[in-house]
Amino acid sequence: MKQLINIAVVLLVLSAAIYGQKKDYSAEPGYVDFGSFQSLETGEMVAEVMIEEHLLKMVAKLSKHEDEQLFNLLKGLKLVRVNVFGVTEENEKLIQEKIKKINDKLVGSSWDSIVKYRDKGESANVYIKTSGDDTIVGLVVASFEKNGEAAFVNIVGDIDLETIGRLSEKFDVPGLDKVH
Repeated sequence: MKQLINIAVVLLVLSAAIYGQKKDYSAEPGYVDFGSFQSLETGEMVAEVMIEEHLLKMVAKLSKHEDEQLFNLLKGLKLVRVNVFGVTEENEKLIQEKIKKINDKLVGSSWDSIVKYRDKGESANVYIKTSGDDTIVGLVVASFEKNGEAAFVNIVGDIDLETIGRLSEKFDVPGLDKVH
């Protein structure tokens, strides 16, 4: 069984690499355009993860029998996008400006701030977008750690905050540990 799961994971990664982003998610209410990260992509540590709806559904099916909570969380998601950058003296100001721009955009466009965390060179802002029936349809995390990492996370789809921490544990998504 373990070998079958490993093969499935390899196939998921390969299909994502081959096909890239298939769908335009910009019309989804929980989607946020972070703008270009081009100026930050020259640093030593750069990571981008883009897991789209079809891959999320495949992973949900694979986890259904082992972890019912994770299955229920994943089956409602449409997109998980994570951009992580190493913070250096050279890019610290650019990252702080990017975070401020994103925060200003979200505050001005009916997103609800649920976490604002600041402590000695660290910060994290977490926002949610709700639909008319108070279903959470989007989550954004912008986190910063001086001489560490900055992470920009956008999760699109039906989101259950009670189990969102499980997503962070399972896929090591930076910044989601601030959501409780």
